[in-house]
Amino acid sequence: MIVFAFALFGLIVGSFLNVLILRHGIAHVGGRSRCMTCDHTLAWFDLVPLVSWILLRGKCRYCGARISPQYPLVEGACAILFALVAGLPGLGLAHIFLFCAIAALLLAIAVYDLYHTIIPNQWVWTLCALALVSQGLLIDSVSDALYYLCAGPLAASPLFVLWAVSGGRWMGFGDVKLALGIGWFLGPILGIVSVFFAFVIGAVVSVGILIPLPYIVRQFRNIGITPLVETHAGFTMSSEIPFGPFLVSSCLIVWFITGYGVDLSAIPLVGSLWSSFLP
Repeated sequence: MIVFAFALFGLIVGSFLNVLILRHGIAHVGGRSRCMTCDHTLAWFDLVPLVSWILLRGKCRYCGARISPQYPLVEGACAILFALVAGLPGLGLAHIFLFCAIAALLLAIAVYDLYHTIIPNQWVWTLCALALVSQGLLIDSVSDALYYLCAGPLAASPLFVLWAVSGGRWMGFGDVKLALGIGWFLGPILGIVSVFFAFVIGAVVSVGILIPLPYIVRQFRNIGITPLVETHAGFTMSSEIPFGPFLVSSCLIVWFITGYGVDLSAIPLVGSLWSSFLP
């Protein structure tokens, strides 16, 4: 029951995240929602998370303009994340709300970075603060405190080196700060595993984007099928691909598979990284 309740809560928070992502640095978060095409003020029944977009078939009720699929995707993703957090074994209500806030921030950072290739300072520093609070609840001694304080810089160090050596061309400093928060949240070993796994995810996704499609397109046309995608939307080897979404994806994967008691060593790629950090 609590998992279902937090899934519904996640839908509502996801709707707010969409507003936050779209208005950050442009407009005030408060105020009535309007259609971005016709500027018509939207009624409450146009703003029911996930449901309204489905019933309206992704179009504005008033002008028929297309509504971005970002809205249902972020709302649905937030609902799934909150449900997963609520289902983690051994958590009290305070921990669940704290972890939901962290999950929501990670989602907002990933989506915003995907659009703008930049991570807002307010969001990433808030994430770092919440990560420290979440680990502070586990600290019983000075040695534990030092252990977890070192976790952030340790996880961020590979990205910091890349940022420093390249002068910011290979890696943005926002990614360094995000890795800092991830390290504080997951701890030193899982933090490092998460950062290195993010490189694996990034490599797989980047290769998938950059592999030429013309051959595949021709094969589809040969059998009488018109392919949905015929270009790479301009992606080349020099294109800037944000690293934040990979860091967030990796963090969430490592967090939940360990939180649900899944053995990391049994998972391909992650397992080899995990084993390399074990004594």
